[in-house]
Amino acid sequence: MITIQIPASMEQILVLRKNISEALPEQYRELTFKAELITEELLTNICKYAKNDTTLKVSFACGMSFIDRHPAFLIELADTGNEHNPFIHLKTSGIEGSIEERTVGGVGLHLVEEMASHFVYSWVDSKNKIQIFLNVE
Repeated sequence: MITIQIPASMEQILVLRKNISEALPEQYRELTFKAELITEELLTNICKYAKNDTTLKVSFACGMSFIDRHPAFLIELADTGNEHNPFIHLKTSGIEGSIEERTVGGVGLHLVEEMASHFVYSWVDSKNKIQIFLNVE
């Protein structure tokens, strides 16, 4: 498992992609696009919505894990921002209907939900923590 701390900035996405590449075993490389897209969407949400001051920090971890006794690739982001569960309004985010009828936002998180095998949000030790599992079987 690779674990790093970064400033909450979209400029850090290349660092996170490098860590995904290093942590993802060769036989599961087909998950690279999903893992990178999910990570970018979650970092975007942290940068936009979890702000509490200029010292916002993000912990990032990725590596092989298990979900329900099945191997999975785990992506975990935790931030020191205000409590914010990005998935709480996912079902009512307005992605149905025509583009003109939709509210702004929510599509990226909908994609995360569709691509993830399992996801968990928790508020622990005054940090937002999101875990995304991608099945490898």
